[in-house]
Amino acid sequence: MRYTLEIQKLLLQTQNQNLHPREKASLLKEAIRIADENEDVSWAVEMRLDLIYELNLLSADAEEIAVFSKILDDYESHKDQINEDDLLWKYKWIWACTFDLPDIPMEQIKAVGADYKTRIQRNGYSLRSYYHRWSVEYTRMRQYDLAKEYIDKMLAEKIDDQSCEACELNFMLDYYLETGQFDEAYNRAQPLISKQTSCYEANLRAYLKLAYYAQKAGKPEIAADMCTRAEEGLVGREKDEYMLLYLGLFIAYYFMIDSKRGWEYAERCIGWSLQTNQLKKYRFSCDMVEALKYESRPQVSLNLPEEFPLYCPEGVYNVKELRDYFYSQAEDLALRYDARNANNGYMDRLKEIIFN
Repeated sequence: MRYTLEIQKLLLQTQNQNLHPREKASLLKEAIRIADENEDVSWAVEMRLDLIYELNLLSADAEEIAVFSKILDDYESHKDQINEDDLLWKYKWIWACTFDLPDIPMEQIKAVGADYKTRIQRNGYSLRSYYHRWSVEYTRMRQYDLAKEYIDKMLAEKIDDQSCEACELNFMLDYYLETGQFDEAYNRAQPLISKQTSCYEANLRAYLKLAYYAQKAGKPEIAADMCTRAEEGLVGREKDEYMLLYLGLFIAYYFMIDSKRGWEYAERCIGWSLQTNQLKKYRFSCDMVEALKYESRPQVSLNLPEEFPLYCPEGVYNVKELRDYFYSQAEDLALRYDARNANNGYMDRLKEIIFN
């Protein structure tokens, strides 16, 4: 069949490792269009799952959700051709996306979570991944009692193919770090630090945030060690925009010890922050508000993209204006998240940066 050759040619192009995820996504979309036109449902579903991976790298939450909704519709209409088990790992990602979009009501998020829970249970999985997601989100909301409750529930469930032990441990560190238990976090992080437990990015995430929190905890030797490991891990990942969620903390760390290096990372990440999702935009803005507390110069020379709202052709920027910009952005998003979540966790995070 001619259409299969057209699709195979497009898929072959996606194997080019030099392509940006945005370019790969475009190729996959064209291949999916051809499969849809020829009513090849199973192949279209397989490629949509691959597309979700690329969209995840682009932090394209809303588009990921729309693509997965189509997958679920196809599954319900073609259960003879599609294995539900094949969809569940990406469903876990999609549920996470719903939390990241502040305009999605909590009732809808809970409904998606309940559906995910039903599907993993009927496919023989434990509730470990379900409890993990709630532990992450309650930590982000700063509802730490609930976060610990769900961490304990998660750990009581068996590890299975819906779980990533390294990622679970990485996110668990957030609870201990944010509640001032650095030593506990550092001890628990040892399997990640030694790479006894590993994942594509979980170890790097741990190094980035441990460098920051070690410095804040008055442990510069540990901070320097984590910084060295992070720098090594970042080699070759200069285009990985999705790391923005953790690079903001790394920038804040560097501003405490070497603002020149901090600005090098900030120049790279500010451009990314213009096109990332709302959660990463919020967290990066918070981190920049903190980082700029440590900049003593009133003006700095930067190479920033023209799309940046404060763009200056001469490349000279007022530090206070930059800090005000990031604060305003973080405040706007914090209020939206808190209104959806019915608490003050996101705004409290920003206030803590300002007043501590």
